[in-house]
Amino acid sequence: MFDFHIHSNYSDGNASVQEIAKKAKERGIKRIAIVDHSIELSFGLDEKKARMREKEIELAREIYGLKIYSGIECGINNFGEIFLPDFDFELIVISVHEDAHNYFERIIECIENNEVHVVGHLLSTMFEFIRNCELEDIFLDKLEELGIALELNSNHRCPPDYFLEKCKERKLKISIGSDAHRLEKVGRIEWSIEKAKKYLWCAKFLEL
Repeated sequence: MFDFHIHSNYSDGNASVQEIAKKAKERGIKRIAIVDHSIELSFGLDEKKARMREKEIELAREIYGLKIYSGIECGINNFGEIFLPDFDFELIVISVHEDAHNYFERIIECIENNEVHVVGHLLSTMFEFIRNCELEDIFLDKLEELGIALELNSNHRCPPDYFLEKCKERKLKISIGSDAHRLEKVGRIEWSIEKAKKYLWCAKFLEL
């Protein structure tokens, strides 16, 4: 199994890459992605930090024998834009990180105009949004068309069941993520696995 949404101390996580890799191995997780927040946040991952983190990832791969991917999580602004440091990331997760009246509009704009792999913590109740069933369907059409994965996020416990019901017959890609910011949360993906089994039998897991 995999956990493709983990934050390290290179952004707002509390653990080093080495500690994360060790915990993942202990929990039987064979593939992980470190996806620290991007440069739109003051504590985010810039070019220098991305290069430093890559060296730690390479060492952790050797020590623990895991597939560890170098990723990033980008917030989507009001205009559907994301900002990336100058680095070749293996996994790009995009997420809305604020209250948004144009929630799905900005995500659709983003995935149409950027090369991304995963839409993260969709419809998290941490943020306010307005439901729009028509745009939800357009969004799902776009995910299928572009081959972008929908994340099942165990920390935020989202997407919610009413949205996952709409995904049942869809041929989507899905990504599993703990969204761990603390070491003890690494590999805690039970909620995501439960929802994948219940709703997403037509979906394929993201492959990197």
